[in-house]
Amino acid sequence: MGKNSLKKVLLRKIPVQLATEATISQARRHEKASYYIKAAVRMINHKRILVMQLYSRKDLILGIKEPRIRTFLTKTDYISQCYEEGTVKWRAGRLDSLLAYDYYSKEEPVLCDTASERAVNTYLSYTENERIKRSGYAKIREAQNMILEQRLQKKHAMIEKRIDRKMQEVKPLPKDFDDWIDAVAMAHSRYIYYRYSRKKYMDGYCTHCHQEVKVHKVRHRAKGHCPKCGVKVIFLAEGKAKHIFDHGQVAYFQKTPKGFLVRYFSVSKSYYGDYRNPKISTKELMREFYEDSLVLGYEYRQFKQTGKIRWCQDWMKYSFLDVAVYTKNLHAVLKNTRYQYCALKEFASRWDGAAVNPYGYLKRYQSMPEIEYFVKAGLYAMTYELTSYSNYAYRVQRNKKSLHEMLGVSKQNFRFIQACDMSFYQLDIYNKLCKQGVNLSAGEFKRFYDTYRKNMDVIFALLQYTSLHKAERYCNGFIDRQYDLLTIMGIWKDYICFCRELGYDLKNSFVLFPKDLIVAHKLAYQDVLNRREQERRKKIQQEERRAKRLLKKYRNLYAWKDNRFAVVVPKDLLEIKEEGHTLHHCVATYTSRVADGTSIILFVRDLQSPDKPFYTMELQKNEIIQCRGYSNHVMTSEVQEFVKRYESRVLKKIREKNAA
Repeated sequence: MGKNSLKKVLLRKIPVQLATEATISQARRHEKASYYIKAAVRMINHKRILVMQLYSRKDLILGIKEPRIRTFLTKTDYISQCYEEGTVKWRAGRLDSLLAYDYYSKEEPVLCDTASERAVNTYLSYTENERIKRSGYAKIREAQNMILEQRLQKKHAMIEKRIDRKMQEVKPLPKDFDDWIDAVAMAHSRYIYYRYSRKKYMDGYCTHCHQEVKVHKVRHRAKGHCPKCGVKVIFLAEGKAKHIFDHGQVAYFQKTPKGFLVRYFSVSKSYYGDYRNPKISTKELMREFYEDSLVLGYEYRQFKQTGKIRWCQDWMKYSFLDVAVYTKNLHAVLKNTRYQYCALKEFASRWDGAAVNPYGYLKRYQSMPEIEYFVKAGLYAMTYELTSYSNYAYRVQRNKKSLHEMLGVSKQNFRFIQACDMSFYQLDIYNKLCKQGVNLSAGEFKRFYDTYRKNMDVIFALLQYTSLHKAERYCNGFIDRQYDLLTIMGIWKDYICFCRELGYDLKNSFVLFPKDLIVAHKLAYQDVLNRREQERRKKIQQEERRAKRLLKKYRNLYAWKDNRFAVVVPKDLLEIKEEGHTLHHCVATYTSRVADGTSIILFVRDLQSPDKPFYTMELQKNEIIQCRGYSNHVMTSEVQEFVKRYESRVLKKIREKNAA
């Protein structure tokens, strides 16, 4: 509320008006109102104010005459006094909010007499227009909504003014910015359009160097290099690439009075129509102001659900994680700031269109200044991971002095890591190779990673028995249309696992390198199945022998009956399995427990059908764990009584005997 707002000191002096007997009588008769409003216009401090007393219907029915809320309303402001448990609190909310009023509720507050209606209708007549006629509480609601809208407009105007003042710090873009976007930032959008013909050399056009070229033996969408400028390009056949549309993101750094600014642009490049003259459009969507340790973010979007598209404070909508950074002015912009030595220019210039997360990079530099050394050492992949993903920071031992110590490698290995520009995942692979004694050149390591990165478990399993060169040479002998290299290696790995399970000597080259791997794999697999089946049968026989001895012992201890039911000890494990199959429950899987003595399975039989499965009981340590019938049904009351008698007359005695 502003300078001309309602003054609480004066409002407190207005006496509280109690509800009349007529209002109480009305509340007892009228059930569809939640509150009753007594309204009157008062002259306070030379200002006409609509004073409203709101009585709760529940209070009125109980004979309580004091109002729950007093609201003071002018054409530009409103405020309420709420009486809560003997205390008075001032509230600036609308009545709808204070009353927790639901727009669709039928219990709308009502004016309690004609004087109140006349006061409200006269004072709030400005809420009506030719199309809409309002009366009663609807006018009060509309008046407060209009005031709230005025407040919001005033608040929004202040915010917009503050943002516009901040935006005045933004300077024009350099003249070569658009050319830089085309030549450098959109490096992924470089093509050679060629006109297909049966001639040895076909006519083409490079969209990067804008020159006519001759191309030979190329395919649509194939990657290659421009014969004139030498950049990496994608070959496109004219007839197949009429609607190429590429997207990119770029960032531009500028000096500001208190620090610097990062401006983010969304870029699109369309080759639709004339590919020799593609259309590039840029749209600035985000700005970040860096003022010492403070970062202020702004986005170009809808402002406060008003429908206006303009600069708004805070990040909400856009993300710029992989952007190309304009580097020509970076040193000058970052000079004399806390980021002066962050090596962002070197990192962003590692190749044309290199992806950078500016916010992540600068934030990581504050907590880990060592990334400067990573960049200057050429460890760009690790730098990208450190500045883009927070879960890689733990890989760096920051208490060490040198980079090779931070990464936990020797100086010699560190030079190799530099040459390969390894990521942290590649570093893990390299460490595994070193442990297995595999020495590769930088080019060989790159080929190794590109070939096996999705099947590292397979290749490392093979390297336990042979060298990489021998493994590849051996597997290449089985490659055909049906099997590629990785499939053959997977088959070989399975074959080695089978041989290990069968106890074969894998140090014997005759075993390790079978002449026909596919046939040897099938034979080894069949031998493994046969061996497992033999072991399974042997295990079952052993369990049967153990179970028979135990069940014979149990027969004298646990068998019992009364005049209706009986507890029967099974003869063997087969009888337990048949019990489970007949009653459709899982007791058949308990045979191993029975053989080990950890569980005791007993049958509950109805003496009228003693051979028919009825209920199955499980004991552990002479305690009943469960007793289930068909499809795991619980016990009937009769069976439950029988089980209780069995527990007290048999199991209890066994427990007492064991305890003694």
